[in-house]
Amino acid sequence: MTDGTDAQRELHEITGALDVLFTLREEFAQWLEEAQSEERKEELANVYRHIEAMEQEYQRRREAAAAKAASP
Repeated sequence: MTDGTDAQRELHEITGALDVLFTLREEFAQWLEEAQSEERKEELANVYRHIEAMEQEYQRRREAAAAKAASP
C-alpha cells in the first residue's frame, strides 16, 4: 500500500472510533442524568470524563491523520 492509502485508511479508522466514542459519551451522559445515588453519579462521572479524554485524543489523532493524508 502507498502512504496515501495508509493515511486514508488510518483516517477512516479514527473517524469510526470517534463515532463510537461519541455514541458512548452520549449514553453515559444520559445515564449520569438519570443516576439516583451520589455514589452512582460519581462512578458514572468518572467513566464519562475518561470517555471525553479518549474522544479528545482521537480528535487530535484525526487532525494529524487528515494532515498526513492531505500532504503529497
